[in-house]
Amino acid sequence: MKNPLLTLLLLCSCYLSVPVNCYALLQQDTSLTQKLDELITQRLPSVGPGCVVLVAKKGQIVYKKAFGMADLQTPKPMQTDMIFRIGSMTKQYTAIAVMQLVEQGKIALQDSIQQYAREFPSKGYPITIENVLTQTSGIPDYLTIKNTDPAKDRDEYTPAQGVDYFKDAPLNFKPGSKFEYSNSNFYLLGYIIEQVTGQTYESYIKKHLFESAGLNHTYYLFKGENVPNMAEGYSRPDGKNWTPTELQAPTVMYATGAIMSNADDLFKWHHALYAGKLITPKTLQKATTPYRFADGSLSEYAYGWFIRNLDGSSTIEHSGSTDGYQTDEIYLPNEDIFVAVLFNGFEYDMDFIMLPNDIARLAAGKPRFQIKLNDDSLRQYTGTYVYNAEHKMIITFKNGQLYVDDTYPNDHLTQIKLHAKSSNRFYMNEAPVEFEFVPDTGNRRFKLVTYNAHGKDAEWTRSE
Repeated sequence: MKNPLLTLLLLCSCYLSVPVNCYALLQQDTSLTQKLDELITQRLPSVGPGCVVLVAKKGQIVYKKAFGMADLQTPKPMQTDMIFRIGSMTKQYTAIAVMQLVEQGKIALQDSIQQYAREFPSKGYPITIENVLTQTSGIPDYLTIKNTDPAKDRDEYTPAQGVDYFKDAPLNFKPGSKFEYSNSNFYLLGYIIEQVTGQTYESYIKKHLFESAGLNHTYYLFKGENVPNMAEGYSRPDGKNWTPTELQAPTVMYATGAIMSNADDLFKWHHALYAGKLITPKTLQKATTPYRFADGSLSEYAYGWFIRNLDGSSTIEHSGSTDGYQTDEIYLPNEDIFVAVLFNGFEYDMDFIMLPNDIARLAAGKPRFQIKLNDDSLRQYTGTYVYNAEHKMIITFKNGQLYVDDTYPNDHLTQIKLHAKSSNRFYMNEAPVEFEFVPDTGNRRFKLVTYNAHGKDAEWTRSE
């Protein structure tokens, strides 16, 4: 395919108006409201023209607001009921559709995918339904593979044509041996749903998911139609100006990213899941439990959700990044806090995920604080830190601020500000990565230790 969907999964995945449409919400926390207002107002310009934010605690909405602009040309302010493309958040809907079929005995998790997609060739290893659900299949992402047959490139695809596009590509690894995010997995699941049910993917999810959950503003993408009350999508290719984005055909994204919704329906969907309206609580528990590898270690992915940790709180989450839109949804099950944030802008950084994370921190009473260090304390950490020949972190000091540049291009970390949370530990707003500078007694310098959402990531030696 002509790389139509730019899926943003990095190292670790403007015009701003006054907030509008503040509702009288249950158990409103005025202190939390003020803090969220300030946070979102400050950070939104780097993410998109506008956004909608919903926060719920213990099943009740405690914050719902719209910020910025839905349409820069009109101009039109953002409203809380507006609809957005939700991109890869679609994957959880596809996963639940599959689990419904599992509960009905029509599919088994350990079935081979070839039982339902007979044209998918053998790869020398069994590839199970669970492998594609958990992103452990080894099937490469159709958005990144290099197609050698131009005849397969189309603007629109039938599900069979989409599967044909990537089915002959070699596996990236033995199925079940590791996690690697690939849109091909959920594209294939959509095709399997059609083979099992005899219905189109769109028809099945409309009847068995949207209607069952009472979703009145959630749709499979309309083709070439103006969607009522939809926020306009924008991107910023020059890094400065928001420009309207040409939207891709639904058949390119299909079961991996072709759903659109609004904040209220995302919360309704969440409530329906945990109320047992779509699958049993036991099945949902399995769907939100990370895949376990043969050595006993756990993946970070379950069935259409990432399972992560936010400052000691377990999270069930997924983001969506597609043409003109970026979205994120986080659930903290122990605190029973649900956060949904929808942006009508596409950017090549992680702030569309980091801002929702900070919203969740505030909701959970765990805000991140920044402390002020003097210039000498910061300058001592400058230098080049090496992990391997390809991977270097360059720490620089400028105008009372530390910055990091990562020389590995896939990490997309260029002149990123580091914020101090202690005298020697720093974080960034653009990615879930923290940096700790530890004395290296061997050479009277510091070594750098990086941490991701799962804990310690790597140690870096200072080279200069």
